[in-house]
Amino acid sequence: MVLGRGLLGLRSVSALGAACVRRGLGPALLGVLLHHTDCRKSSTMDQGTLRVELLPALTDNYMYLIIDGETKEAAIVDPVQPQKVIETVRKHGVKLTTVLTTHHHWDHAGGNEKLGKLEPGLKVCGGDDRIGALTHKVTHLSTLQVGSLNVKCLSTPCHTSGHICYFVSKPGSSEPPAVFTGDTLFVAGCGKFYEGTADEMYKALLEILGRLPPDTRVYCGHEYTINNLKFARHVEPNNTAIQEKLAWAKEVEKEFSGGVNTGGSREYSKTPSLFSPEGEVRYRGAHSAVHHRGGVHLQPVHESEPGLRLPQGEDGAAACWRDGPGDHHAGHPQREGPFQGAPGLRWP
Repeated sequence: MVLGRGLLGLRSVSALGAACVRRGLGPALLGVLLHHTDCRKSSTMDQGTLRVELLPALTDNYMYLIIDGETKEAAIVDPVQPQKVIETVRKHGVKLTTVLTTHHHWDHAGGNEKLGKLEPGLKVCGGDDRIGALTHKVTHLSTLQVGSLNVKCLSTPCHTSGHICYFVSKPGSSEPPAVFTGDTLFVAGCGKFYEGTADEMYKALLEILGRLPPDTRVYCGHEYTINNLKFARHVEPNNTAIQEKLAWAKEVEKEFSGGVNTGGSREYSKTPSLFSPEGEVRYRGAHSAVHHRGGVHLQPVHESEPGLRLPQGEDGAAACWRDGPGDHHAGHPQREGPFQGAPGLRWP
């Protein structure tokens, strides 16, 4: 992610894009955004039979090409830039069979119909009838196959009511699995509650994603890492884990021209904050930061971080929230005890 760069500001691009789609101007605007704003590099994560090509899109989105190394079959997650997907499929010499759509928002599902025309016969999966070109509606724990890879659908309603995360594994193998979390879970943050409640997000993060195998690699839908971690550092300036993760993120951003949602040749295995009740930031009247998120009015943080606003972009919120600087706000967070995240998930 390139913070503060691009044709328009992050919030401006997302808001303007959504507005133009509502007015029937989406394709024209999308072409402008694609031409001017995507300067991040693609990269490939090799997890054994499972290979994942990270494809940056728009200003801060990610598409993911999932490749089965045995059969050369492939699936694409949230193909908002169809032509880029086709070029990558041809580069790898694989057969694209499946589209895995996390949710119906234009910056995730907006390329489905065009991709279906470019590659007829695709299985287009998702959990919401509002998803364009949908051919296979999935529900919680539905399973799919992409070659020899197993895909399990995990219903995580909140950002949207039909949001699905996709858990991909190689049956009978010791290879690490992967989960594609769309706008439910980001690095150091989670998605906005557009169509759900704090209880639903808490369940999605702790009871569904937080219980996946400890070596699961997480691939999220947007690049909000550095801003989320800056805010976490503001809330917990003495937290060394946050400082280390932020330093790592800045180094990876340099290596990948703004893309932080990958370790490249380096693996960063710190457990992400999944907002446990025992977390380091405790809020009055709420048993977790996720529940506090439901009623908080977010403001820019203090002047030491100019321009830092949360939630990041149109879709995200940071891992920790507060009403704003100073103690005069009724919901000012109270710090209690050591940090404890959910068990085991690893960023790729």
